[in-house]
Order: sequence, then C-alpha cells, then structure tokens
Amino acid sequence: MATYRSEPPVPTDIITYRCGSKLVYVRPADSYEQALDFAQKEFPEELAELPRDRIFFNISAKMNGEHKQVRISESAWVAAVTRLLRGEVIDVCVRPEPRDTKSELPPPQYLEVPQRSLRQSSSAPSSPQNRSREPSPTPSDKGSRSWFGRH
Repeated sequence: MATYRSEPPVPTDIITYRCGSKLVYVRPADSYEQALDFAQKEFPEELAELPRDRIFFNISAKMNGEHKQVRISESAWVAAVTRLLRGEVIDVCVRPEPRDTKSELPPPQYLEVPQRSLRQSSSAPSSPQNRSREPSPTPSDKGSRSWFGRH
C-alpha cells in the first residue's frame, strides 16, 4: 500500500558537487549564477580560469528504467534543485573549448603542376598521330544502324 505525504517536501540542506573524481558537499544554490560561483570556488584548479558559459550541470535521472544524464538549464535550476534528495550528486561539467577560426592554419594549398608534364591534359588538343582510337566517322561514312554491321 502506497503512502502519500500531505505536507510539502522538506527542502534539501546539502547536495554533492562532482567534478571529475572530486566530490564536495555544498548547500543548494539559490540561482544558477550562484551555483557557478560555488563550483568555481570549490574546484579552483579545474574551473577558476574557465569562462562561465563553458560550465554546466548534469544530474542522473532514471527514465524508462535507464539512468540518463540530464543537463540542468539556468531557467530550471530552482525547480530542479528543490526536487533533489539530501546529498544527491550534481555533476559539474565543462563544454569543449570552441574552435577559434581566426587562429587556425589556412587550408592546404594545391601542389604546383609542372609546365610540361609527361601526360597531356585531356582537355588539350591531341595530334592525329597520338590518338589511340579510330576517329569518329564522317557523316558520309554513317549509315543507318551501322553498328549492326553492313549487309
């Protein structure tokens, strides 16, 4: 028999932040910005020098019998944290560094083609002596259905 609470759930007084293999207890932040402050303070080696927009938070949620990592958005921070159990883990994650297109090397260049190559380009006109196949028939040589042979 299931029992239901009639009073609202007790607010969580402590949660766990995990960054890599490091764990630390913190009080739940009142806002997403404060959560970022806590994370950078508690994990200074990993997060202090990072731009705040690269830091994000995940929780593990059970969906259809499977544990999935779910990112907590800034807009959902308060609602998500109020539903956490005491000591529950929030993963502090870092987005990959965006690629700086200005500092990238230029695209590879094409190799120089020698002026006289051993092979002639297919677009260059060829002399009749160098042709490897018979020339096309002239209109006077063409007959109807000449490919069947002449009878």
